[in-house]
Amino acid sequence: MIHKRRVARRRRIERQRTITSQIQDLQAEAKFEGSLAAKGANFEGCFDGPHRAQWRAPLKSCLAEIQAGFDRDTARAARPTPPDLLAQLKAARREKVANKTRERERQMRGEVLSATRRQSRLGFPAHVLARWDPEVRKAKLIARRSVGEVGYVGQVKRALGYRIPPDADEVDGLAREKLDRQDEELRRSNRSRRDGEAPIERAAEDGRDVEVT
Repeated sequence: MIHKRRVARRRRIERQRTITSQIQDLQAEAKFEGSLAAKGANFEGCFDGPHRAQWRAPLKSCLAEIQAGFDRDTARAARPTPPDLLAQLKAARREKVANKTRERERQMRGEVLSATRRQSRLGFPAHVLARWDPEVRKAKLIARRSVGEVGYVGQVKRALGYRIPPDADEVDGLAREKLDRQDEELRRSNRSRRDGEAPIERAAEDGRDVEVT
């Protein structure tokens, strides 16, 4: 709402300047016709004499409407903000921050949102890219287009000076123990699978049948 009012005010200012310039042009034309008439030229005037008021009337009316808009802006700015509107604005600002926080959390979980796609298309101006080496250009683009802060992306961002919390790329004790147990179980499963497949492969090479129980 505030942005729209500012845009409307700029448009009124531009329109006021245009109309003022048109009035000045009419005055110059009327002055020119008056000087010709004073020298005895015989012609039918279009801008001077009785026609001057007819030309200026619609322009003066537009200027009066524009000035009334400026007066309303001044009166609106002088009035105090209503408490209910102020509360609504503060709530909207808090909701915006909450929405951005939820959006960031969804991106960190791996969801691809419209904001993620927009960020993946970000880049740098051509004259800036031309000053960088290929390795620097690659690192800059990775940091600019990636939303993550862990792993390789985290290392790149830290090297470029991004403020990433030191624990963003770490795993807490409980999670690390769980990962270690899963890794050990996977290793035992792979060893047992390899030990079971070895006799079958040797029997196949000898041409003997192996009874599988």
